[in-house]
Amino acid sequence: MYDYIVVGSGITGLATAYHIKLMSPDSSVIVIDKEDSVGAGDTSKSAAAFRAAFTNKVNLMLAKGSITFYERVQNEGFSLGMLRVGYLFAVDATSDSIVRQGVRAAESLGVDVDELQPEILSKTLLMRTEVGGSEESKIVGAGDIVRGYLFKYAGVLDAEKLVDYYYSKLRSMGVEFQLGVPVKEFVVSPAKPLGIEGEPFPWEEARVSGVRLEDGRVLEAKRKIIAAMGVWANDLLNPIGIDTYSRPKKRQIFVVKADTQELRSMLYAEGLNSEKVMPFTVLPKGAYIRPNPTESTFWIGMADELGRPFARDENPTAEERYYTYGILPVLSLYFPQLGLKYPEASWAGHYDISFDGLPVIYEPYSSGLVVVAGTSGSGIMKGDSIGRVAAALALDMDEVELGDGTSFKVSLLGLEGRGAERELLIL
Repeated sequence: MYDYIVVGSGITGLATAYHIKLMSPDSSVIVIDKEDSVGAGDTSKSAAAFRAAFTNKVNLMLAKGSITFYERVQNEGFSLGMLRVGYLFAVDATSDSIVRQGVRAAESLGVDVDELQPEILSKTLLMRTEVGGSEESKIVGAGDIVRGYLFKYAGVLDAEKLVDYYYSKLRSMGVEFQLGVPVKEFVVSPAKPLGIEGEPFPWEEARVSGVRLEDGRVLEAKRKIIAAMGVWANDLLNPIGIDTYSRPKKRQIFVVKADTQELRSMLYAEGLNSEKVMPFTVLPKGAYIRPNPTESTFWIGMADELGRPFARDENPTAEERYYTYGILPVLSLYFPQLGLKYPEASWAGHYDISFDGLPVIYEPYSSGLVVVAGTSGSGIMKGDSIGRVAAALALDMDEVELGDGTSFKVSLLGLEGRGAERELLIL
């Protein structure tokens, strides 16, 4: 029997276990995952970037706290592959108003944002900013770039190194791991068992007491169980009457090699940050380019909304058609030099999207089960803060200190205490 059982070894599960152990050193903790290694699910398939760039101030607080913590880890000698290259939103007249909301939110919390004129983008990134008169722009419904917003407290990192950091820390702290054995079900037990077959009955006080593994073993928790399984959570929680209030959607990333002088000049752009690397660049319609300078490649994806299904795929794969007909028309409009290239590699994972674009962290029915969901699309960049909030809830705390010293109310990510507007900058 363990004090705390964490189901899921992605960033949020690892961070939660880490902060439980920091806040309660004498507690016994085990992390369970169906994969043979930690961080092998959607964490390993993310865009691996970070940004203090959201329209919602709660999301912004979470991101700032995590980024500050990650930079401290790296400055203390554990490389996370962090490059503060910034996030550049290149906007047309239609997308300008939404991103401007993110600018106002960032500036209200002291985050620097530079406004760049189109000619700067043309010069540094070789971007074609005047497209409004072309037949392609009319078909796509995207116009001239009117300005760029460069969020400076943002950049890219190495997700594998971040996983390694938490894993090494947890092992040194005595946290146990059970890998390669899936959880079959969560065990619901009566708080005061009567010994009658069929318990718990609807009128009995019940709690989630443990997990039954596929190999038949049952692991019990003295205090709390944390479900941090991402898009797989509803498969196990819905059967016991618990909802994550989040749904899965496929995320696809395509890799293009910077193998021409023009593309290398674009990737290793000067004048926008001290790293001399292009920022993570977001175009109208949600197409984005994530620089990967260590391998001289671009990671290209798109944030889409209406028309794509909410569905979980056990082994998701990237779709050639999605790149050719979904991403390329927008990408080639502003970067013709990329439009001439075809991806040399690709992969797919999932977003785990909540109803308002914020994480969902709550304990339903005083059940002893803490749900951690709705974290994808920004799980890496908010991972440490999410772990702190989930750990605090598991330890029955009302507030927790984030990585930048900010005090954060746990209820802000619950169901009753949210009181927050929907996030508009989901990538």
